[in-house]
Amino acid sequence: MRLGACPKAVATVLVCFAVMTGCSGEEPSTLDESTRQLVSDGDAVMSLIASDLTGVTKERADRDRTTSCGTGQSQRYFMAKGNFSDPAKQDPLSRIGLLKGKLETLGYREVVDELDLDENELGVTVVVNDKANLTFILLGRLSQAPNLVIVGKTACYPRNG
Repeated sequence: MRLGACPKAVATVLVCFAVMTGCSGEEPSTLDESTRQLVSDGDAVMSLIASDLTGVTKERADRDRTTSCGTGQSQRYFMAKGNFSDPAKQDPLSRIGLLKGKLETLGYREVVDELDLDENELGVTVVVNDKANLTFILLGRLSQAPNLVIVGKTACYPRNG
């Protein structure tokens, strides 16, 4: 055996072990399970601000979508949009921080924030829950309607039946 082959073999075993333990039942194994958590987390976020919004429209992962999935796969989306009666006073940009904080308590981590955009009238945060394979995009705008947009999505799963 070559001397350099041993570390590669150990690394391969460690990667395989990490992959197997990462799939040890903690993450949703089906689209339906992932969808239930998506809706639960989306509803938890909306409950923080729903009373401050007007003209709310919401889709609670009611149908399969294939927009960014491969052949034979689908995913579900949670979407909510609404307007604040006085965006300057209710500050959609700071509300994004509140919503992000709620998602962090639910096991999400931030991967993108508004500082990446360098835009004064737009706030965007993207958070992911690695265990649940869920992503939420939070968007707040001061001068454009809707002032608040929340998009959550599951990972891609094999299409049901």
